[in-house]
Amino acid sequence: MMENTTTTVYYSTRPTYFQNETNDSNVPTECYQKINSTGLFDFIVYGILINFVGLCGILGNTISMVVLSRPQMKSSINYLLIGLASCDTLLIIIAILIFGLPSIYLYTGYLFNYQFVVYPKIVKYLYPISCAAQIATVYLTLTVTIERYIAVCHPLKARSFCTCGRARLAFLSIVIFALIYNSPKFFEIEIYTEMHWKYNVVVYCVRPASLRSNDLYVTVYVHWMYFFVCYSIPLIALIIFNVAIYRRVRKANRDLQQLTHHQRREIGLATMLLCVVIVFVICNILPLTSNIMETFIGDPPR
Repeated sequence: MMENTTTTVYYSTRPTYFQNETNDSNVPTECYQKINSTGLFDFIVYGILINFVGLCGILGNTISMVVLSRPQMKSSINYLLIGLASCDTLLIIIAILIFGLPSIYLYTGYLFNYQFVVYPKIVKYLYPISCAAQIATVYLTLTVTIERYIAVCHPLKARSFCTCGRARLAFLSIVIFALIYNSPKFFEIEIYTEMHWKYNVVVYCVRPASLRSNDLYVTVYVHWMYFFVCYSIPLIALIIFNVAIYRRVRKANRDLQQLTHHQRREIGLATMLLCVVIVFVICNILPLTSNIMETFIGDPPR
């Protein structure tokens, strides 16, 4: 998840890569951050791995959307999966723009104009949009699970509940909710300028706005609400629905010969999406741990 990493997004032009600071006042700074060359690990993780994995994710999601959008593939579950892939792709693109590209400059010195002109002007908008895309992926994953739960555990109700129209309405509702919920984040970042120490040109920097420095806002909205809205509620619901699906799948596998072709197809889809949800939960364990530490203990170790 992106929220815990975006808590430092404002400092991407002067990130926490620069932790081995000295007391030498003669060391030049960029956006009030002293310069050194200790960002190799971050360059590998952000500049290389995030960009590479992100490009693979964009390719995979694009192929999935092309396949699932074929007329013969039209169904409620596929419509939801297209929406999920779309939000995932948007999240990946923004992750590359916010984290991947800036780290290239920080270690190599390349992409100077992006770092100090383009990035500060777009991050104010990309940051809340990325958070909205993140929450949308969470609740779309939950919606896909609910759709499978109805199709597998209550097949008689599936024909009326699992329709393309309802899937479209669910997708739009989740996107609107995600945008409204994350709208305060548009006011968390502000831009300021300074003269670059080396090139003697005006550069743009970003920093937290006064809203982000408000203790009540950070405690209630950033930590507690995020913990419940983005983690606790959907995670508990995912566990409950997937346990029910798993039990139904196990029973169906014992009675495989008695199932119709349609029922076997539904069970196969449910099994595939169980794997998707398991990967989803595993990938969110570290961000959840980080969020818990931020909420109850303090800043987690990098």
